[in-house]
Amino acid sequence: MRFRKRFKARGRFWMLIIKAVVVVVISLSLWKGLHMPPRISSDIYPYLTNLSAHLILHSQKEGQNLSATGWADLIALRSTVAETEQAYLIRQLEQGISFEDLAWQNEVIQIKKETIKQLLRRREVLLTHPLYEPNRFVFPVIGEVWFVDTFGADREGGIRHHEGTDIFGAEGLPVVSVSDGVIEKLGWNRLGGERVGVRGEDGNYYYYAHLQTIDPKLIMGQKVKKGDSLGTLGHSGDALTTPDHLHFGIELPNGEWVNPYPFVSVWQQNHEHLR
Repeated sequence: MRFRKRFKARGRFWMLIIKAVVVVVISLSLWKGLHMPPRISSDIYPYLTNLSAHLILHSQKEGQNLSATGWADLIALRSTVAETEQAYLIRQLEQGISFEDLAWQNEVIQIKKETIKQLLRRREVLLTHPLYEPNRFVFPVIGEVWFVDTFGADREGGIRHHEGTDIFGAEGLPVVSVSDGVIEKLGWNRLGGERVGVRGEDGNYYYYAHLQTIDPKLIMGQKVKKGDSLGTLGHSGDALTTPDHLHFGIELPNGEWVNPYPFVSVWQQNHEHLR
């Protein structure tokens, strides 16, 4: 009898242990699922960063006369189909036919199904990641500047790589938020010096580093609008011995840093081409 009681007691004990382990495993799985960064399809940013500024600016300006999505319609068309096919489809858009109702074939034009699928996907990418939407973003520095594409260049002898675009200009030039968002980081760190991090409304993290000063009105968690003051251009942090510049970075929600150069190039020229 005592043996049976001991056996049952041990059985209950191990059942409790097993149940507790199961609960912990399920809880960890749920936590991981809730806190994992969102998956970003591999075709999105290679497409966005390889579009030419000329194509984007031309499509933005012409798209104003078509519809609210005309800019995306034209960028997708011009980056996907041949010129004769573009002309055929653009004529329909100019006649007021919506993109969803376009005729893809006639007696001369025969656009392949694979091409149509690719075109529709690219248009979807442009609309769901609207970094090229007219007037959605502004250039981060006010004043005369210059910059080149150095994304991925070696830093500290190859220990790390450059994960942004350096925008050079005179010390003290105003630095502004490129988009609406929320202040997520504020203050000093070793590399960035005086820096501000804004979580944009699109979910991306926009990083402004090497500032001379941070706007004293800013606080953590504060909402900002595109064009709002963040501080002034400088050379703080590990830029102490370099010319004054803003290090501008874009980090995706999954933690990947992408090349900002194509975007800032377009944002800088937007006001000239959309007037």
